[in-house]
Amino acid sequence: MPLHSRTRRSVPLIFALFPFLMQPAFAGDPVNLDSDPHLVAWWKFDETAGKSAADSSGRNRNATLEGAFAFDSHSVAGHNGKALNFDGKAQVLVTGYKGITGPGPRTIATWIKHTANGGEIITWGTADAGKMFQFCFIRDRIGVTPRGGYLYMKAATNDDKWHHVAVVVREGSPPNLHDDVKIYLDGEVAEIDDIGLLDLWPIDTGDKQDVRIGNRYKGAIDDLRIYDRALSDEEIAALNKK
Repeated sequence: MPLHSRTRRSVPLIFALFPFLMQPAFAGDPVNLDSDPHLVAWWKFDETAGKSAADSSGRNRNATLEGAFAFDSHSVAGHNGKALNFDGKAQVLVTGYKGITGPGPRTIATWIKHTANGGEIITWGTADAGKMFQFCFIRDRIGVTPRGGYLYMKAATNDDKWHHVAVVVREGSPPNLHDDVKIYLDGEVAEIDDIGLLDLWPIDTGDKQDVRIGNRYKGAIDDLRIYDRALSDEEIAALNKK
């Protein structure tokens, strides 16, 4: 076959493949959850001295250990690096940061290790029905409440082992616990033990209180993250592998 004949036949094929050849090399690649622009706060608790917990998200939302609480006496071995061990009396405050407010989607993920049940992992909002957002213990289980209804997992976590726990609130009009919230344990969607009678109360988080961490909680917390989007099941599983 003449060379010019082969060339003419190859031209349509090149044009047919052109849209695929122009696709960026990174199309479809998973999001790097450590550099995700929706990661709006990230406390690794790797410090070993002082009273300030650095925000690794790049948003400068550094947290302060209150009272006599300090890394010097409360830094312990973590799941990754170091962790902060709470004594049930002190807490960590993120002054000036109000968390994810209104009905906005969100994800909170962290590692915990404890034997005692009770207290809060992280909380913010306004002290009114539907206006708080509390990732905390409910009837000795990890759960979430907007101060109007509640949702908590069936499995216990108080075995003195590290567990990855997360809560995801997806888009809603507005969102509610029954339809739009998932709780995760060790990378998988947790079996729910109970959901409150007010589970359809809308989540519309207020902005009066700064974010606080570990209030009345007794145990260790490591690698605490807040995203202002709803992470997928696969992304929560990926965080559990970190």
